Amino acid sequence: MSAPDDVAGRFVAERFPDAQAAFLAGSAGTSLATASSDLDVVVVGEPGGPVLRETLRYAGWPVEVFLHTPASMVEFVEREIATRRSPLLHMCAEGRLLLDVDGCGVRIQEDARRRLAAGPPPLSPGEDEDRRYRITDLLDDLSDARDRTSVAFVSARLLEEIAELVLTQDRQWLSRGKWLGRRLASLAPQLCNELVTSAASVDPMVLHTRGSAILDTRGGRVGAGYRRIARHRSGT
Repeated sequence: MSAPDDVAGRFVAERFPDAQAAFLAGSAGTSLATASSDLDVVVVGEPGGPVLRETLRYAGWPVEVFLHTPASMVEFVEREIATRRSPLLHMCAEGRLLLDVDGCGVRIQEDARRRLAAGPPPLSPGEDEDRRYRITDLLDDLSDARDRTSVAFVSARLLEEIAELVLTQDRQWLSRGKWLGRRLASLAPQLCNELVTSAASVDPMVLHTRGSAILDTRGGRVGAGYRRIARHRSGT
């Protein structure tokens, strides 16, 4: 099979001949590649063009395309930054530049790297309390769980919530799935290993004990006294 960069370059040239910039992101062609790795290709097309995400096959490779206009790039990045999770920034900053018309690709990549390095916005006090409240609730659910289904689903959610609390408190970018674990491992490898080991234990209280200890060092439990006023629209 041809090298990922070569295949991705031909793909962009054939399918998007008017593109201004393109990046090959993801694990393909890196040490993290697996047998099922696909080609994640970000393409910046002409102003006014379509904006879409599409999965297809090309030259034997599964390809996932993220097609944007210059304006939609800005809109999506701003929206993602607000959530502290920006796949688009990571793909452009860390990806390999496949196409660059008039320096457009270099400008996009340099801006993405700058914004990634600056980190996501900090947690507000209310957001921090909300996250600790959710973890407190999950810890209580885990201590009361008796059946395998409850233990499995509560443990999985607790693992994610703790990882996100640590990352957001330390102003690190969030992610999903395997990349959430990789971001936590990069920031705090020992803590990540302890969490994963605890979650894999047949005894749910192992994760409960480790999760409680982490929460104690991150502001502590939130229970009685927690209050949020809901925003809603009402005709009465």
